[in-house]
Amino acid sequence: MEVAHTPDPDDSFMFYGMFEGKIKTHYKYDQIIKDIEALNQDSLSGKYEVTAMSAPAYARVSDKYYLTSAGASFGISYGPIVVARKKIDLARAVVASPGELTSSHNLYKMFMPEPKKMVVMRFDQIVSAVISGKVDAGIIIHDEQLTYQNKGLVKVADLFKEWSAYAPGLPIPLGFNAISRSVGEDGIQGFMNDFRRSIDYGNEHEDDALAYSMKYARYSDIELERKFVKMYVNKLTRDFGSQGKSAIEKYFERGARMGILHKPDLQIV
Repeated sequence: MEVAHTPDPDDSFMFYGMFEGKIKTHYKYDQIIKDIEALNQDSLSGKYEVTAMSAPAYARVSDKYYLTSAGASFGISYGPIVVARKKIDLARAVVASPGELTSSHNLYKMFMPEPKKMVVMRFDQIVSAVISGKVDAGIIIHDEQLTYQNKGLVKVADLFKEWSAYAPGLPIPLGFNAISRSVGEDGIQGFMNDFRRSIDYGNEHEDDALAYSMKYARYSDIELERKFVKMYVNKLTRDFGSQGKSAIEKYFERGARMGILHKPDLQIV
């Protein structure tokens, strides 16, 4: 079974047990690693049996995939932020986005004023583009959220703060894993059992899972990556349950109401 995920340490942390043979699995898994927007685009054709994807991508492929209740990334008190070299008027700014199908891009459109222009680029190029002046501001995700201040940038918008005003008490939905409907019920059950046990194994062997994740990390500071992993491998990761489902429904309700995306047939396994 092909499993596609991002190189981000939180993803590799969750899959450590499965891909490194630390747990006995129902299936043999082939690992594919790409950045999130590449996986979002691949999902449109149903390319992989299991894949990471963002919420807006799922709105386009809910006829092909189920969301898995395990492995999702929710921000419990944090989320994407917008940074710049100085405080600016975002309505007059050129803003870099990590991709039109990313959750952060659509959160920006839901809660921020329409910018002068949005420029799509890979998420790991955004900070450099802001520093160089190629763009006025950028939406940052992943571990850049922990390092932007060290590079002389300032926060000009906090999308979690905006989300919290709209959906008080709910986590902000960001990234998900999805499994192809073509896999069938037995395949889905087998994968979900393996995936949950892999998440458990990573949490129970944190240092080993972190060491494995470092080969994909953009920074060499293991304690920085530990902090990042613990932000997004949290109490909702093993099973996001009714709280996560409510947050996802609120996300799609607002997006659909604003004409940003359509509300999908939300099916979770």
